[in-house]
Amino acid sequence: MRKLLPGLAVFVAFILPWALVLLVRPSVPVPEWCEVPYRIDNQGKPTGTLNATVRTRFKADGSGTSTIIGTVSLQDRQYRLNRVSVSTWHRQGDFMLVNTRRVQAMTDDTVPEALAIQILFTSARAAHNDYYQMYQLPNGDQIINYSGMPRLYCHT
Repeated sequence: MRKLLPGLAVFVAFILPWALVLLVRPSVPVPEWCEVPYRIDNQGKPTGTLNATVRTRFKADGSGTSTIIGTVSLQDRQYRLNRVSVSTWHRQGDFMLVNTRRVQAMTDDTVPEALAIQILFTSARAAHNDYYQMYQLPNGDQIINYSGMPRLYCHT
């Protein structure tokens, strides 16, 4: 009996709370539409500013599309940014994995491809995986945090 008590105490203290959180947590759907305006001032190479808005649609079948529209200003040059990407997504708990399948520059996009590789987010690059952490607000809206990789906390 004495050997059973420490094991039971560990189970109750560490494993049971996580099991309850995973079992009781309601499933939160992925939002159908997201829009994120942003501005990035790059002081490295190349020096410049990226002003854009990303609009993403997550479909229930696990597919999605994104448009990124804006401008890229470098020293005395200004480029028009207009790209569409096709992706697949998979949600697991509070995390979502998005794989960008294809990216197409539209006819009015004037950003040179070499520059686009340097300045655009990875979600605007074909064959790239992005991980997002999701949090639902009390009003039903959701915050989706870009992390570039899974956030792991390991305790030994």
